[in-house]
Amino acid sequence: MLLEIIGSLGAAGLLTYTIIDQNASLTDAGKIQRVANNCGLTISEKGRKQTIHLLRKSRHAWGSEYVYRIPLGLSFDDVQRKKSHIEDGLNHKRGVLDLTLDDFLSLDLKSDILTQIRKLLTSTKHKKEIIMEYDGTLKIKVYHDPMPERVNFHSGKDWKVCVGVSREGLVYHDFEMIPHMVVAGMTRYGKSVFLKNIITSLISQPITFTLVDLKGGLAFNRFVSVSKVETVASDVSETLTALRGISDALKSKQKELLKMKKEDVKESNDRSRHFIIIDEGAEIASQGETNAERKKMKIECEQILGEIARIGGALGYRLIFATQYPTADTLPRQVKQNADARLCFRLPTETASRVVLDDSGAESLPLIKGRAIYRTDRVTIVQTPYVENNYIDEAIRPYIVIKPRKEEHAKPRERREHSLIIEET
Repeated sequence: MLLEIIGSLGAAGLLTYTIIDQNASLTDAGKIQRVANNCGLTISEKGRKQTIHLLRKSRHAWGSEYVYRIPLGLSFDDVQRKKSHIEDGLNHKRGVLDLTLDDFLSLDLKSDILTQIRKLLTSTKHKKEIIMEYDGTLKIKVYHDPMPERVNFHSGKDWKVCVGVSREGLVYHDFEMIPHMVVAGMTRYGKSVFLKNIITSLISQPITFTLVDLKGGLAFNRFVSVSKVETVASDVSETLTALRGISDALKSKQKELLKMKKEDVKESNDRSRHFIIIDEGAEIASQGETNAERKKMKIECEQILGEIARIGGALGYRLIFATQYPTADTLPRQVKQNADARLCFRLPTETASRVVLDDSGAESLPLIKGRAIYRTDRVTIVQTPYVENNYIDEAIRPYIVIKPRKEEHAKPRERREHSLIIEET
């Protein structure tokens, strides 16, 4: 096979630009082994240094899977911390037009070999990406093609929302199974787009929204006149007012279920749900607030959010808490403890990643808008859907109503019945 390939290369005049090395160290398996040894994934036993040991490998249409034994004394966490080292090692090239033995072995001999080689040489040589798993052995899946950088909107069903496309296909989050979610990520990486995705996906359901945008209200501005949106709050005072109303409703719903002798809204056949979506929750963090009155309001906001996270799930309330700058102070402890789903876009530091995911990884995500780590009982890397504003406008058009705007400070004899707010679409 190699002779046929080399002959084709010679005919194309490209042989001098290609490095052909049959040494196992240039295969992906050999590179993984060498990186593990060089970056400290080793132990010393009876005077001998041991590292991960290849047990088997298999080829697939998407790439290759390598299965390793981890020596006693090393953990899967140890290997995970070296993921970027392994991925960079797999993408290491000796020259601009470097090809590896794995590249040649991936060629289809039944097709035009010369065309395939030219494609390899003239392409951007896509960066290989890896996923690691552990089930008693270390499994490293090496994907020859990157994940898509753009995924279109996918509608959900019932209370399921598409969180994106993974290596295995579409991934949905079921808010009936896991009612609360924390969303985090640096600005312009997809966090606010995903929140709008949730609203657009669920708008046709028997639902009520309380939307809180503490960046000024612009992210949720197009939803102000939607009939299913109860409140759009844009500052701490408005947020507290909305949360107080929810707290009262929680207590009322709890009493109602107790009277009915039902455990939760599912058992009572209540299909309605109330979603509270907080964008930039760090703005209501009480820690560090110097103004006494504002601090008091923020503390109460945190307490009510904790109440929703603790008891809201069974009562039909769903909390999505999003923030750009997750720290132990800005992510309320009760919210984090009771939100079993996390969606984390790129973050600047490992510390921030651990606050959200209880693990590193978000700081190493590629600089691609919409790329995120979705964590429930397992960890999945996804490309979240991008929803165009034009699509949102069409989806919410049937639910647009003219709402009265309260004029709180007008004198009684000067007060108008209402004034109209009409949003252009």
